[in-house]
Amino acid sequence: MALTTTALAGGFQRGTADTDILYESGPVSMRTSLIYVNPMRGFDSINGQSGDFGDYTQAYNIPTYAIGFGGENFGCAGTYIISFAAESDYTGSPGGALPPGPTARSRTLVNEFDSNEFGMTCRASYSSDMGRFSLLGGAFAEDFNFTGTSASNTPIGVLGGQPILLPVQTSVDTRSDYSLGYRIGAAYEKPEIALRAQVLYRSEVTHDTFTGTGTVAAAGDAYVIGGGGQQVVIPNAAPPVGTPVAVGTSSFNEVTSPQSLYINAQTGIAEGTLLLASFRWTDWSTNKSAISSITTTRGTSSSVSPYNWRDGYTASIGIGRAFNEEIAGAISIGYDRGVSTGSETTYTDLYTVAGGLSFKANKWSEIRVGGLVGYWTDGEQSISDGAYFNATVGDDIVLAGNASIKLNF
Repeated sequence: MALTTTALAGGFQRGTADTDILYESGPVSMRTSLIYVNPMRGFDSINGQSGDFGDYTQAYNIPTYAIGFGGENFGCAGTYIISFAAESDYTGSPGGALPPGPTARSRTLVNEFDSNEFGMTCRASYSSDMGRFSLLGGAFAEDFNFTGTSASNTPIGVLGGQPILLPVQTSVDTRSDYSLGYRIGAAYEKPEIALRAQVLYRSEVTHDTFTGTGTVAAAGDAYVIGGGGQQVVIPNAAPPVGTPVAVGTSSFNEVTSPQSLYINAQTGIAEGTLLLASFRWTDWSTNKSAISSITTTRGTSSSVSPYNWRDGYTASIGIGRAFNEEIAGAISIGYDRGVSTGSETTYTDLYTVAGGLSFKANKWSEIRVGGLVGYWTDGEQSISDGAYFNATVGDDIVLAGNASIKLNF
């Protein structure tokens, strides 16, 4: 349940390393899980034109892996997670793409990026009659990978004093090598009352060295603009659709994976019953805009996506209940303060209800399943607030689910 809630934290947050495996009692523990999220968000209007343009947010999966080892006083965990990602498809917009920017001729079709994180976090603990106190610390390595496609027109000649324009699609594939970050934190446990409280800080990571390729390919018939403003097709003036007309290199502006602070706690409040709570702050205000560039023999062109986000705050509270020695369940409600400020409309306030079940067939294995339903509030973006086109979104629904298996040795 906690993993699913984290996968919906505002902004490009996807997953959080499964450091909870540090608290397993066995000398070696392994856990793998898969989270599915379907954020059903689409524009209600674009530049004043209303309609059903479909969902531009795409469903995604998040695999997580963790292995922990150690004992009462010391333990370490190796983890993998997709830490940040996004995938957008704007082909349902009027004209099949987003409007062009104020100084650009290109129109965004699809965008996708992801960051893979490999980490190692360790725990050093001290036990006394008061409980167990732990210090947490570790390092992780994270990369950044971006692909995108946009549509535009490029001049390829002149006819009757008018430029001959060729519809093209520009595709880029840009990547950054792994950069290092760190985690530090502390925890307190009192097993007699099932109490555990943990605070964990994740540092920001800067990606500033990118390599990539870019291709400009024909996407339609060449044309000129006639006297009445109509497009007049020029037969046989353009190469077949899909033919590259320029190739080059691509790059990206400096990208910051934001720092965050995560607090979670649980405590027994009755026989077999837990109170659960969590809070996360994420420094999304570092994300002002994303700039993707391509350089060919025709020159350099860039695509700018403004964000101008504010910091994100996510909180949840819930109840866990052991029904018997094999089966337990939990339910929680959550709130994520939207990070959107009017430059874009995706991440408005989100309210969630989540639930999960745990099944322990024996002492060395556990299966968990969970689900979440979220309610996204409406919002709008405007040129006056930094957007490059006006748009609105309505109230939308988010659905998510997860399943995991844990083995103890």
